Amino acid sequence: MTLAVTTFYAGLCALILIWLAFKVIGRRRGAKISLSDGGDEPLQRLTRAHSNAAEWMPVFLILLAGVESLEAPWFVLHLAALPFIIGRCLHGWHFATARTDFRFRVLGMHLTLWPLLALALGGIGHGFVSMF
Repeated sequence: MTLAVTTFYAGLCALILIWLAFKVIGRRRGAKISLSDGGDEPLQRLTRAHSNAAEWMPVFLILLAGVESLEAPWFVLHLAALPFIIGRCLHGWHFATARTDFRFRVLGMHLTLWPLLALALGGIGHGFVSMF
């Protein structure tokens, strides 16, 4: 068994994390802050965006790998993973561009949480049935 779909989306998640890391690094350099956030609000926003992505992505990828390993159809995996990736991009974009309009953030949260919930419930159900 290969986890091709999970590996593909793990790569996309890594690219999002790298993009956000470069935003944090750029702000740190620009503000000459080497440790913590120095009270710099844009840096606080960027580090929070990076941290938020780093908090949600592992759980999602673990669930995606689990459901894929239980041989869920490929289209089901993509139906969960594609919105999640778009949500993570929109959420990060909100913080990276210092938007005061919360539409990207809210849409990003929805596109993160609903696919995660669907995979969690699907994983619980399919995992339970597969145990017996």
